[in-house]
Amino acid sequence: MKDSVITLIGTNHRYSDLETRQKLAFDNNTLDIYLKQVKKIEHIKEVMILSTCNRVEILTVSDVPVENRIIEFLYNYSGIDKEKLDDILYIKRNMSAVKHIFRVASSLDSMVVGEPQILGQIKDAYKWSVEFMTSGAVINRIMRRAFHAAKVVKSRTSISKGAVSVAYAAMLKAKEIMNLTDKRVLNIGVSEMNRLACEHFSDSGAKIAFISNRTVENAKELSEKYNANLIGLDVIPSIIQDVDIVITSTSSKLPIIKKEFIPRNTELLIIDMAVPRDTEKGIEQIGSVKLVVLDDLKDVVHNSILFRQNQAQLAEGIIEDELSEYEEYVESLDYDEVIKELRRTAERIRRIEVNKFKKMYKNEIDDNIADGVEKLTHSLLNKVLHDPTRNIRLFMDHPEGDMYIELLKRIFKIEHSKKEIKCFFSENS
Repeated sequence: MKDSVITLIGTNHRYSDLETRQKLAFDNNTLDIYLKQVKKIEHIKEVMILSTCNRVEILTVSDVPVENRIIEFLYNYSGIDKEKLDDILYIKRNMSAVKHIFRVASSLDSMVVGEPQILGQIKDAYKWSVEFMTSGAVINRIMRRAFHAAKVVKSRTSISKGAVSVAYAAMLKAKEIMNLTDKRVLNIGVSEMNRLACEHFSDSGAKIAFISNRTVENAKELSEKYNANLIGLDVIPSIIQDVDIVITSTSSKLPIIKKEFIPRNTELLIIDMAVPRDTEKGIEQIGSVKLVVLDDLKDVVHNSILFRQNQAQLAEGIIEDELSEYEEYVESLDYDEVIKELRRTAERIRRIEVNKFKKMYKNEIDDNIADGVEKLTHSLLNKVLHDPTRNIRLFMDHPEGDMYIELLKRIFKIEHSKKEIKCFFSENS
């Protein structure tokens, strides 16, 4: 496993615009299709895909370098010109890739540093890779440590206190455009982004008047929270003239809000936080419409997070420490060394017990019997350890192999540690 090549290829809000990210974005509802397609690429053993509003990344583990194959896959999937694709993609290998994952999980690489959403999104991405059986020992190892790093960053810094989410930035941007007091809002979607936006706009004096979703039943709780009218997507054209603000963030591949829905001279602010966009292209050209998309929030976000920079520097130091501990941990997972140490431990016990036997019966046994005892105990030891040592080698390719090795080391006191063993789901659920 130490010879595995870890590769991360992707783009984010700093490297590409919204329209380009839309073409690269994966539909998380059908993510299993893409995970399996990537895993079928020659030499790739493990894969995880992270696709959010602000980033698209593919993490792979292979036995040879595979970046050209992954880029070819992205080219065929997105249809983006190869030269442009080369300009917007970043490629990170091995420890650089691991560090990037740690930073993403700790929200140090987000548009809004310290925002809490990305950790949930990366947990979902990992969960899907486990569920669809495309992750393995290496990705599991990386993600367990990444979630631990995120927890340490959160506990030791104030980076997430007073967190400025993208939804909060959207509210600040809306305040620059209009007074939100008593403005009527139509919210489309029930994602975490939608829920945060409703909370921030409501706190700023706006009235959440309508909640809409493709599956109406899934939006019932949110509509009850704000005493809002619950409607299906098909009702939007008939009520859009009755609101001042539309907030939308769905996973739809097709536009939900079309130009034809908006009556002439209807003053409307649309905040579209979806990737791909929920608004039809050109809707911003309607004179009475003001459109805010994700890329419009960059300046607001930047101005809102300046106070976190010192905390971010502290967090970067924590990431370096976590990375060093990860490297030490990987080195400690030398399967061959564990086998050797297990045999050395057993052999040491065998010798002690044989010597006790010889001292106890030193005047009653001859050399032939002593030699026979040596051979017998050697044989017993080899037979007892045969299956365990063979199985240890099999752990190398098992998704939870690291945990088995860790348990073995503690059971047989190969390595002393006061840390409690916890699997990912018990520690990070």
